[in-house]
Amino acid sequence: MASNTGFKINKSLAPALPSPGNPQAGNNWLSIPYFNPYGNFGAFCTQVGLVSSGLTKATAVVVDPVTGVTSAPVQCGTAGATALALTPGRGIRVRNTPTSVVGTPSSIIIVGSHNPSLSITVPKSGAGTAGDFWFAVPYHTTAANANDLCLSSGFSSTGLSKATITRLDAVTGVQAAPVQCGTSAATSFVLTLGEAIKVREPNGPLTFNPAHF
Repeated sequence: MASNTGFKINKSLAPALPSPGNPQAGNNWLSIPYFNPYGNFGAFCTQVGLVSSGLTKATAVVVDPVTGVTSAPVQCGTAGATALALTPGRGIRVRNTPTSVVGTPSSIIIVGSHNPSLSITVPKSGAGTAGDFWFAVPYHTTAANANDLCLSSGFSSTGLSKATITRLDAVTGVQAAPVQCGTSAATSFVLTLGEAIKVREPNGPLTFNPAHF
């Protein structure tokens, strides 16, 4: 595929679970194409059909990759959603509404294309969540698994301090144990189209252009 190929994906979206389910169930870490028609989360809500009215709305947060601080949730259909910009290359966590809410989608259509000139910078990981980079994997990545991504991006894959990659299962709300680049566990970590993953790079900052077909 050419770098300017347009993408259209029917992405499944896990619903939030009622209490006492895992509070992270329904937290969907999405990768959105670097060129897209949305621009901000409010427009994204409207165009993909997330619940934007009533008492229970879909929400979103982003994580500052340097500090690791998670933003306050913003609700679809509000000024806060319109003010939340979609940063190319960074994942966004969309919390879907429960299935009991009328209009809760089980999947959404995401569209866009790639920006091959965009460089991604992963900061040096620090204490706690500092350095957590939720990476929006390109839809036409050459990587089939986490280790492919490590090697093509230049993440630390040898020595005592290796980069790690993890994901959150949106259905169960369980965050998987991090896998280290350069290990068999990373090779077994299959990438999911449309899903953002968390990268921690102990030898950052690291700047790269994502490899793609």
